[in-house]
Order: sequence, then C-alpha cells, then structure tokens
Amino acid sequence: MTFHIPLTAALLSMLSLLPLSLRAADPAADAYRQAHAHLAAHRYAEAAALFQAAAATTNAQAAAAAWLGRGEALYGAGQWAAAIGAYDTLLKTCPASPLAPDALCARGFAEHRAGRLPQALATFTAFKSQYPRHPRAGACTASIEIISRTLASRAQQQAVAAVTRELAAINSFMRKEQFTEARDAAERFLLTRPDHPQAADLRFLIATCDARSKDYTRAAESYRTFLDRHPQHARAATARDSLAECLFQAGRYEDARKLYEELVRDAADPQQEAHATLALGDCAAAQQRWDEAERLYLSVEVLQGCEALRPAALSRLADLYDKMGQPDKARRTREDRRRRYPN
Repeated sequence: MTFHIPLTAALLSMLSLLPLSLRAADPAADAYRQAHAHLAAHRYAEAAALFQAAAATTNAQAAAAAWLGRGEALYGAGQWAAAIGAYDTLLKTCPASPLAPDALCARGFAEHRAGRLPQALATFTAFKSQYPRHPRAGACTASIEIISRTLASRAQQQAVAAVTRELAAINSFMRKEQFTEARDAAERFLLTRPDHPQAADLRFLIATCDARSKDYTRAAESYRTFLDRHPQHARAATARDSLAECLFQAGRYEDARKLYEELVRDAADPQQEAHATLALGDCAAAQQRWDEAERLYLSVEVLQGCEALRPAALSRLADLYDKMGQPDKARRTREDRRRRYPN
C-alpha cells in the first residue's frame, strides 16, 4: 500500500494563513514556495532541500508545514528513513500543529515501506487511539489489518524455519553418533514444543540415545515415558523390546523377566516368542535360577519357526552348563551345535 498526503491543498491552505510579514520578508517563505513547486512537479530532491531551508523559520505553523512537505518529498524519493525523520521532527517540535495527525499517519506509511512493520503497527494504532474520527482513521485501520496478517505470517514462517533447523541439527547429531548432543537437543525441542507432531519420534530418539550411550537405567525410564505417552505408536512394540533389554542390562532382572513374560504371551509370531523366551532364559541365568534357565533355553529348541535362534540357544545353554559346573554337558552341547549348525 502506498500513501500520498494531499499536500498541494494542505500546503497552499497553510501558506494562506501565514502572517503577511512572513510572506513578504522571510526568506523561508520563498524557499517554501519553490519547494512546493518542485514537489508538485515531482522533483523530490530539490523539494526536500528547499523544505528543509523553509523549516528554519521561527513561525511554528510554517515550520510544521515545511517539515511535512520535506517528509512528503523524501517519501516520494523513496528515502523512507529520512522521511520518517522529517515527520518525527514535526511531531516533536510542533505537537499541537493541525498537521500533526497527517505527520503521524504519514510516518506509519513510511515505516511500512521501510519494512519496519512493528513500528508501523504501533504508529497506526496510536493514530487510531489519538484521532479516532480523523478522515485518515480508515486508512490506518486497513493498514493495521494488512501489517498484522503479514507479521503473523512471518512469525509462522520463522517458527517453521526454526523447527526445521532444530530437527536437522538433531538428525545431524544422530548421523555422527553424537548421542549426548542429540538427546540434549531433542529435550530442548520438547521443552518448548511438547505437543509437536514429531514429539513421539523425538521421545523414542531420546530413549535410543540413552541406550546407545549405555546409560541403561535412564534408557529404561525414557522408553517407559515413550510407552506411557504413546502406547499406540508404530514403534511401541520395538520400545517394549528395548525397555526389557535395558532393564536387563541395568541389572533389574526381575523387572525384565516380568516384561519378557508379557512379550511371550503377546508374541505375534514364533520368532518373537522365541526371542522373548531366550531373553527369559538370560534373566533366569543372571539370577542363578539354573533349572529354569535350562528349561527355557531348551524350549527354544522345540519352538516352530525359530530356526535362526536355535544356535544362540545352544550356545547359551552350553555357557549355562559351565556356570552350573557341568563341563561334560557343556562340551556335548557345543559339539551338537557345531554338528547341526556348521556355518
């Protein structure tokens, strides 16, 4: 939006009100007339210089008109900052002038054109507050609406850009395996945006970082937080497996055992059941519940559809026999594994 004060009528009217002595004798009056002529002819640089000379008069009314004229000339020349300065001078030196409302409104448009949108919004708002019935109040209202929409759009764009930068930084940390930095960045992100659409993924990432950093106690807490907040998430099953593993690694064997028992009951296929059963055997072995561990490792042998885990079950069974002080059983089990799974 552009704005042009109808200065031709305003200045001629103001000039007609000047004291006769000023019009006849004051050099500022001649500068003012010449400036007005240049302005009407769109010779803005010449008009601006002459209006500044005219503003040297001691007549307050004429000085106000000269500063307003200089502001319009500079505005026409596209010198927004200089125009703002001219309007400000009028407002500060001649606050009671009849031209003060025009200067305030014009300053708002100059600020708008200069890209100083917050200042322009404040200026137009002040104008409406001070001069609600002024003819220019409607233009100020329209400008307030335009600037408010623009500022809101900019704020949204800046917010999106900030989110994009932060997520990119987190991903970069993960690619570089800088898990502490990735976790800290994700936590900072969630602190200000706890309900962001990617909040669940970030909570899972935090737990993953804890696990990759081998801080298993904190990782267990992080996976639990993820599951409590997002029980239906696509990664919930993976999180339950990881939670059980972190509990085991943290030495919380009984808590891990209970969770693995749930995983056995809820297994969707034999592979998942065998994996959880093998982990249950590990928990029992860690608790020195030898008979239970032996039974669990052997049970993996008879489960259907879990051939890939049988060599692991035999290896752990052999290690278990060593711990139980049964070296012959350990040797026979290893020989059986080598015979059945030579590769």
